[in-house]
Amino acid sequence: MPGENEKSIMNGLVILVTGASSGIGHSIASHLALKGYLVIGTSRNSQSSREPFSWEILNVESQTSVQNCIKRIISQHKRIDVVINNAGMGMISSLEEAPMHSIEQVLNTNLMGVVRITQAVLPHMRAQENGKIINISSIAGLMGLPYRSIYSASKFAVEGLTESLRTEVRKFGIEVCTLQPGSILTDIQANRASYIPAESAYNPELIDVERIINEEVSSGIPAKMVALAVERILRKKRLDSKYVVAKPFQKLVTTIQRLLPSSTFERMLMRHYDIKS
Repeated sequence: MPGENEKSIMNGLVILVTGASSGIGHSIASHLALKGYLVIGTSRNSQSSREPFSWEILNVESQTSVQNCIKRIISQHKRIDVVINNAGMGMISSLEEAPMHSIEQVLNTNLMGVVRITQAVLPHMRAQENGKIINISSIAGLMGLPYRSIYSASKFAVEGLTESLRTEVRKFGIEVCTLQPGSILTDIQANRASYIPAESAYNPELIDVERIINEEVSSGIPAKMVALAVERILRKKRLDSKYVVAKPFQKLVTTIQRLLPSSTFERMLMRHYDIKS
């Protein structure tokens, strides 16, 4: 396996992947490192050194943690060429019953974490006159999914942020996009701020929706598919605004949503999750 200096020479890119301790982030960081890129993965806590990439401790909810992490990377490697904003958390709950602290945590991680990292790296990318920022969003950022209002809201916000940012930074040679995974085979429940009280006024629908989501995840595509998509994006000179990585049916749903009247698509979505009107 190539050492860090050899990796840098091979591909000339320094890549930062947030939320690399598990799931999609770990798959992306591992895959790119094994392809010869110099990859720095981040996590809230220290991790095993047995990975093919190096580690930095980073809490995307902390401005100080973000700034210190970026300073360390720049000090060591002199540049950051690619940022993959992957750190995030899910949530299942009715909006009415969602605890405010959970709402704030999801938005702080999924949206403000992206903002903090992006603000910290942009001055360095401007100085380099190039860079790529890939924001890992979700199909839930393209359509409001039932009982995932907060999660969808956070990802919709990332989509809007990315669309705006693209137009601001292109003149500096910086490309930005979102990548929207569908159902991915990961232990997503381990990082989900869900609230499903037994006495919820929204049961049994809420319980059934969680079951359907878990079934979709357990039969989802491997996280490696997202890593392969990221690798393809890195090879592009000009990035499109959005890329979807999902099973064919879920990809089709994103197309159908754009074509159908919103009321028709809403009824289809409710039938899929067996939600009564």
